[in-house]
Amino acid sequence: MRINPPDTYWKKDVALFFGKRFSLLLKMLYPVAIIVPVAASGIPAQYAAAVIGIVAVMAGTFGAGESLTIDLNDGILVRVALTPLSPRRIVFEVLAVNAVLDFVQLLPALVIVYILHPVSLVWVLAATFAVFTTLVTANAIGIFIANFTSSPADVLLYATAILFPLIYLSGFFRNRHPEGLLALLRNFVPFAYMNDALKVVFGLTVETAPAAVFIYPTLICAVLVLAVCLTGPRLLSPRL
Repeated sequence: MRINPPDTYWKKDVALFFGKRFSLLLKMLYPVAIIVPVAASGIPAQYAAAVIGIVAVMAGTFGAGESLTIDLNDGILVRVALTPLSPRRIVFEVLAVNAVLDFVQLLPALVIVYILHPVSLVWVLAATFAVFTTLVTANAIGIFIANFTSSPADVLLYATAILFPLIYLSGFFRNRHPEGLLALLRNFVPFAYMNDALKVVFGLTVETAPAAVFIYPTLICAVLVLAVCLTGPRLLSPRL
């Protein structure tokens, strides 16, 4: 597959993703290798949904955070800042493109999950949309982390500190029926809606309606995307 040399920053990620066939094959196969055996096994539905959720969360956060940190160290971001484009637009393009690429990477595994666990179309659409909003959120977190570290190794530390509380609040590995403050905080984490939708795919019943999976994560992601885009001038500024 021929990829023209990138003339904008976001095209670099597209070129790297599709540029080498063997690398592309590995990128597409690794989510399948992790998710499909879990979906085909007799693992409890709650944990099967959690595995898919964690793959999505980790892929989005580490992919965005580490690639931006590497480009920062290589001086690429400083050169990008010299272009006429707004830093906020550059960050938005990076966020949007990386979320789409991550979604393309996970989609084959999701399709196989839906084949193994047939469910109504509305929940298939809700789960797919929820995975995408999770990828948007994860990429936003990764970009946010890149504002505060110049080492790819530090991305792991920052991401762990941020993601673990969010994963806990989302209910991946704890009581499925939180109450009080935990229930309130859970409503503001897009991961939680993905977790609920995937639980339905694997045969559980949840209180969350399909409409809520579309509406609330969209609103939350819009706020997160706006907030991260505002960090564009800092992200593209030279570091000492």
